[in-house]
Amino acid sequence: MEGLAGSEESARSAVENAHEAYICMDAGGLITDWNPQAEVTFGWSRQEAVGRALAETIIPERFRADHWQGLKQFLETGEAKILNTRLEVSAVHREGYEFPVEMTISTSGDSDDPTFYSFLHDISERRRSDQFLRAQHALSATLAEAESVESVLPEVTGSLAQAMGWARAGYWAPQDGRLRCRLTWSADGNHDGRFAQVSRRTRLSAGEGLPGQAWESGTAVWMTDVTLDPSFMRAEAATAEGLHAAVAVPVAAGSGIRGVLEFFSLEAKPRQAELVEMMTVLSAQAGHFLNVLEERSALIQRLERLATTDELTGVSNRRGWEGALGREIARSRRDGATLYVALFDLDYFKHYNDEHGHQAGDDMLRQTAAEWSSRLRATDILARYGGEEFALVFPTHKPETAVMVVERLRAAMAPGITCSAGLACWNRVESAEELVGRADGALYAAKRSGRDCLVQAEG
Repeated sequence: MEGLAGSEESARSAVENAHEAYICMDAGGLITDWNPQAEVTFGWSRQEAVGRALAETIIPERFRADHWQGLKQFLETGEAKILNTRLEVSAVHREGYEFPVEMTISTSGDSDDPTFYSFLHDISERRRSDQFLRAQHALSATLAEAESVESVLPEVTGSLAQAMGWARAGYWAPQDGRLRCRLTWSADGNHDGRFAQVSRRTRLSAGEGLPGQAWESGTAVWMTDVTLDPSFMRAEAATAEGLHAAVAVPVAAGSGIRGVLEFFSLEAKPRQAELVEMMTVLSAQAGHFLNVLEERSALIQRLERLATTDELTGVSNRRGWEGALGREIARSRRDGATLYVALFDLDYFKHYNDEHGHQAGDDMLRQTAAEWSSRLRATDILARYGGEEFALVFPTHKPETAVMVVERLRAAMAPGITCSAGLACWNRVESAEELVGRADGALYAAKRSGRDCLVQAEG
């Protein structure tokens, strides 16, 4: 008897000092044992827990019916699929928030009066680590295929929300000194629900609302339940969609803040330092990648401008001209606008170079391009076609207006310098090369006529 008593005492000591929660339940579904680690894990003291229904204590409400049905089936048949099997399930804390646990349920005693017992432990940290790795992978994969910041922001927001298990997400960006919700995401695919619509209509100043607080502080802001927080301005819409816990995380842009990401869950949750840290790290990584993407996009645009801009004059070069002409013809075909092309040649430019030097000749080309550009509309495209030749494509409805445009440029030449010009109107069937060819023919006709004049090509 002493040996048996000692064995029971040893077993009890092991239960009391276990690093896992230990719970016993009788055939009626009531808790009969509850060790100190169970107190830590679930928030109920042993005195409070013993005698309570297990379902009402640690099982989320949506699973309670299944729990009672499973218990009934076991008592009637002696069969239960979940016994002696390692399970990962959701549990609920006394404070009302859910968290994942790993457990194995066993039974002892006779079939008429069984006892169920289980050791279980909180696996929130492991789940969060897995989520963090998935989120990092999703973020890297999304950004690796991105072409611009604007195009990738919806993917970044959605991938982070989905990987970290959030139900709703949004991205806020500064505009005219206030925050505006630029995009929304929902796990159920309804990205334009009531809460999303209210968010997009809302404008927030620094320190105002959840995103405004993160924007002002530059740090993550957590709300346990937005429906109960007086500083949350969209509480009514959040309540209607069952949203509760939320976190807002600033997205850095250099030394400033590009915007704010916000995420919502369907359950109320106390602030989780580890989760906040993970979201902060992910947001920082997203901000870094977006900065790199923005710099890359700016560099590509600069290289494209350099590739299509004449280095000497600053207007389009031959390559830029050919691309612009193709686009203008396509636009004219689509919109029905009348399109003109003019070619200019500075008269006796070789003699000017020989007399004044190439530096002076370069200055003349720069001055001419600047003077002409200042007299053109934003829709008119001027290019250095080659050497001392320039090309212009512009839309206008009246032939006399087209002539006036060309003559206005010819009149803007420096004193003592003249130019010849050829003008052609697109006939709506010819190619770009054919159109330029007719303008070029008119230019040579002007030069053969003595220069310093405009010749219009025949239609």
